[in-house]
Amino acid sequence: MTKHSKTIADLESAMLNTDKSRKAYEIAEYEWKLKELLAEARERAKFTSSDVARKLNVTPSNIHRIESNPTKSSVQTIIKYLEACNVKIDMNLTAL
Repeated sequence: MTKHSKTIADLESAMLNTDKSRKAYEIAEYEWKLKELLAEARERAKFTSSDVARKLNVTPSNIHRIESNPTKSSVQTIIKYLEACNVKIDMNLTAL
């Protein structure tokens, strides 16, 4: 096994050295967290994507699109998805 001379922290520091790159990373992190939130909601409900689709009266491909790219969905759509999974979002603000 090859030992690397740089750590993840070193790589992050080198790659996130501009405001633009840091902002892009933050946006990607929000999108990732939203994907995880939707997956967790459906898993907690023990639903398949077809189950959620039936509850929302849409096709399973619509559910796949919401789950794979949630930032392209409206807030209203995300809320309906979560309600179909019998959960709601608990939002809090955190200072930057």
